[in-house]
Amino acid sequence: MSRSHWDKIAPCYDSEIFDVLANDSNDTVLSYISRFASKKSVAGDFGCGTGKFLPTLSKQFRLVHATDISGECLKIARQRCSKLQNIEYQRVNIADDSARLAKVDFALSVNVAIMACRRTLAGILKKISESLRPGGYFVLVVPSLESMLFAEFRLIQWNLKSGMTHDQAISASVEEAEGSLDLRLQEGLVDIDGVATKHYLKEELIVLLKELQFDIDAIEKVKYDWSTEFADPPGWMKEPYPWDWLIVSKKQKA
Repeated sequence: MSRSHWDKIAPCYDSEIFDVLANDSNDTVLSYISRFASKKSVAGDFGCGTGKFLPTLSKQFRLVHATDISGECLKIARQRCSKLQNIEYQRVNIADDSARLAKVDFALSVNVAIMACRRTLAGILKKISESLRPGGYFVLVVPSLESMLFAEFRLIQWNLKSGMTHDQAISASVEEAEGSLDLRLQEGLVDIDGVATKHYLKEELIVLLKELQFDIDAIEKVKYDWSTEFADPPGWMKEPYPWDWLIVSKKQKA
């Protein structure tokens, strides 16, 4: 997705882009930020958007580098955090190999590495790795492919419980689902509102980060309510809930 795409979305970002912070049922992301917080350390929010996580980072770290490809998103982030004096903003495409990023002790990236282009995804993770000091921690949140498949299963269940035949339930699930699973599933690409969006397997994340010289510290589910997947889900649709993957890794020392 291009800079112009995100500049165009910026004014309606809050209504158009899924809010992980607001929907994280157990505050999983916030708990990991707090775990690594230090007033002696520098944090980086890579792909900060309109700055949802910046107030938390600002409160818990000495300095925060907020980077995003969109100048319009950064403008909103500045306004949202206008009273916070320890945030530095940078408009940059972090997938660009020539991008120059500040060194940080802690890195956060929430649903940023979701593009269809494999080269772009690799570039994002590589630049974040280069920015992070050895021994620093990286908290990465990305869409879960397993969760998307599970949501499709739940939708079929719902249709069957509503009295549909098996064939009707399968057909209706394709029509009713927010995203289609027909788009290059073997690459983890799912059609979300007409946009090819990268979803990850847990094991895939482990492999990708180990290749970048990270040690895996923890893998958690960032759980959401079923209302984030379906309009008016039935009362019986409870646990297990849909989720994004959160993976914590530590950059190896030389």
